[in-house]
Amino acid sequence: MRRKTPEQLLDYGLDWIAGHRDTYNRVMHLCLSEVESGEEWVGRDYIYRLAKKSRLRITNDKEFRFSHELWSVIARYMAMMRPVLARAISCNRSPIDDFDFEAKWHERVGDGTVFLARSYAEAKRMCEEGDPLAQVFPRKTRKDRVCKKMTKGELCRAAQQSLFQMGA
Repeated sequence: MRRKTPEQLLDYGLDWIAGHRDTYNRVMHLCLSEVESGEEWVGRDYIYRLAKKSRLRITNDKEFRFSHELWSVIARYMAMMRPVLARAISCNRSPIDDFDFEAKWHERVGDGTVFLARSYAEAKRMCEEGDPLAQVFPRKTRKDRVCKKMTKGELCRAAQQSLFQMGA
């Protein structure tokens, strides 16, 4: 079997993303969820096991399951879209990094996707420099989302403040 050139590898990944957009989005969601919950490393095999455990349909995609080449392209694009993922997804330098990923995406996938970073290296740098676009926002627990019941005294103070503001 002949090895793919860097451009063929990038095109292969983009064609897969274009044809499996739901799967790609699910994979990115899984990765984001893991990073938000504090996971420090997220790789293809790890995501596959999570998907299998969660009964997500990506486990049926044999191409995703077995292709290290595919993961290298997917991982870079996910980090470009959501730089925070570069905290947990590692990509070694590769000849594919010499291409304009954003231009290739718009050429092959053809949608209006916005990238917060122009490359994986930029996403990684954003994480290291503390860029707000690469920050981890921990998931809120159910307890955090439930409205706190106000006491009678707090209700009275709130009502008094409302009346006071209306009179001003």
